[in-house]
Amino acid sequence: MSKKPNIVNFERDSHETFVGEKPTLSNLVTHIKDLSINELVLLLNRMLDSADDKLFDMADKSNEVTFFNAMRQVRIKRQGLVNIFRQELEFSFKKQLGVASDTPKFDNVEAISLDSLSLVQEDDLEEDLAVDAMVNKGRNDNSVALEHICTRLDTLCPTVSVTQSTNPLDPRFIAEAFRTSSHSLELDVQSRLIVFKLFERSVIESLKDVYLEVNEEFAEKGVLPDLHKRRPRRVERERAKRESEDNKGQTKEELRDEVREEVFNTLRDLIGNRKVAYPEGTQVVETDQLVNALTNLQRDPGYSPRDLSTPEQVRHILGGFLPATQGHVNGGTIGNVNDDVIDIVTMLFDFILDDKNLHNDIKAMIARLQIPMLKVGLVDRTFFSDRQHPARKLLNELSRAGIGWVPMGENSVDPLLNKISQIVETITTEFRDDVGLFSNLLNDFEAFKSQDNKRTSILEKRMKEAEEGKAKADNARQKVNSEIARMCHGRIIAEPVKHILKEAWTNVLFLELLKPNNQEGWEKALKVAEFLVWSVQPKGNEEAKAKLKKIMVSLIKNLRLGMNRISFNSYRSSQLLEELEECHRKILALPLVTHQPQSDDSVNQPSPTETIGEAATEETVKELSLPISEPVQVKKDSTEQTPIEALEELQDHSDPVFETVEQLQGGSWLEMATVTPDEKQRCKLAAHIVSSDKYIFVNRTGMKLAELTKGRLAAGLKAGLIAILDDAALFDRALESVITNLRSMKEA
Repeated sequence: MSKKPNIVNFERDSHETFVGEKPTLSNLVTHIKDLSINELVLLLNRMLDSADDKLFDMADKSNEVTFFNAMRQVRIKRQGLVNIFRQELEFSFKKQLGVASDTPKFDNVEAISLDSLSLVQEDDLEEDLAVDAMVNKGRNDNSVALEHICTRLDTLCPTVSVTQSTNPLDPRFIAEAFRTSSHSLELDVQSRLIVFKLFERSVIESLKDVYLEVNEEFAEKGVLPDLHKRRPRRVERERAKRESEDNKGQTKEELRDEVREEVFNTLRDLIGNRKVAYPEGTQVVETDQLVNALTNLQRDPGYSPRDLSTPEQVRHILGGFLPATQGHVNGGTIGNVNDDVIDIVTMLFDFILDDKNLHNDIKAMIARLQIPMLKVGLVDRTFFSDRQHPARKLLNELSRAGIGWVPMGENSVDPLLNKISQIVETITTEFRDDVGLFSNLLNDFEAFKSQDNKRTSILEKRMKEAEEGKAKADNARQKVNSEIARMCHGRIIAEPVKHILKEAWTNVLFLELLKPNNQEGWEKALKVAEFLVWSVQPKGNEEAKAKLKKIMVSLIKNLRLGMNRISFNSYRSSQLLEELEECHRKILALPLVTHQPQSDDSVNQPSPTETIGEAATEETVKELSLPISEPVQVKKDSTEQTPIEALEELQDHSDPVFETVEQLQGGSWLEMATVTPDEKQRCKLAAHIVSSDKYIFVNRTGMKLAELTKGRLAAGLKAGLIAILDDAALFDRALESVITNLRSMKEA
């Protein structure tokens, strides 16, 4: 049976409550603390009810004593477990929000017992994995809610910075609180993991309700109430849901009718100021006849989109397909509403053809959809107002997919271009007036795009992981080097110590730092290094020598253990440790170091410490440092540099262009100058590596194209060599532009 310590420290708050020594939580934060802890304890009690039943069923079916014992432990020690859980949550709030102190840290290495620095991890691996799984699930399911809680707590706690790692309501602290409280139960590993899984299902999976209550309470108390869209409290939501069931039919229908005509009537009203309205009753061509004429026009290869660039051109060409109009296509012959539709759709496509966010080849294909979209507008007015209209969505999806498109070469097969061409061809040859065709084509294109994006996302993910790993490794090396420089500064570095640090221990520190959630392992390895350096310093008193004698065995043991963990050569390890032991014996044999002035006779005599080693210099520190990877720089003369490479990085962070850079989101498309300012390439922001402050850009297929620092990206934007492309819905942008232009002309 796996046993955990049953001792809980009740003293850690006792020395922190003196008046004036520590700040206290504000009344509002205390209220939030009590609210959240009460909710969590309620969930825990429900979980313990189910744990009792679950363990009873398992014991009854298996007849194993362990399950009966586990059930008994849960029943007997339930209240104690709940009390400890509450206490741990209380302490997390106080500690993370700056009210309670952390575990004391010692600056004097001689004051620490090396026995506590064992690198061996004693926690059960299964338990660690179970807790990590809980934390990841809780964070993934509630990322937005946790971010809002962090922001609000950070606002209320000016003395501390509240982040994911210090948010007392983060799933990490909740899971660890349960882990600590569960140690009061004497359970075997299997039973403990069952209890952990029940906690995950009953508490972690219900955190969304706890976080919702907390955020709603914050908002009601006036703490950043507009941070998220307010939702009614639980009781109010249920009542509103019941009330809406009674009224939703009529309300939705009325709203749908109102919205359906709103955009179209606005457009007609704005157009009406620029043209003559014909009297009703003069119409000689019905809508069906007009649609038939447009169908013949869209299938006629003799006309290109350039022939339809203005409403007048469209009317002139239509006159040849409508003999009844005698060549006069206007509001009088086809009806004022239909004539207005021609104006509106033509203006929309005029914007699309002028849109600089799309490559000309993509625009040429989309332009062929002008007549089909005109027919859609004639037979279905919701085309202008309903963002979910299949024809409108298809147009938006085609343009969004094509924003990053560039030609692949003469002999290359381009799946995207072929797919868009196939869809356009299907519409121009098959569409008459059945809008359902657009729904089928939209589903087909979304399936194609999903498959294409899946391949691209795999490449992007691998590239991002590689870049993040590289940055993380470089940051870890820099931190290791900084710590080595700190502990060696002004110290005597004996040869065995130099070799141990250089050949082995810097790598031990590096690997410990790279491990996730391993602050404790890193600190232990760092303390071992500090003891190593301290152990070869001249000793000024008998107490220091006694300390050295006491830790020598433990130090050698920990050094050997660390070397084994990085698979260091065992023969070399023994050799270095034997040399270190010999060095320790020499130090113990040396006289105590005093700082009395030297006599003239002793000036030229070597100091006893010189037989141990030499004082660390910059060269020594450089020799011990881990290599930092540097980007490969190919020297280019000014004629070989690209326009962006030739730019000086922008250093003035008060420049407004840096705000634009900060607002860039992953997936944003940009256009960059390549060989000359006029030659452009399109690329997508795949990743922002925060630790190295680099922006990584890829092409549409996920291949890396560029890597820019924030300063160079800002300089490129300011110089006009980099432009941000607008990947918002094309039809929506066109509609907004048309309405804006018509309003400007009306006001002029």
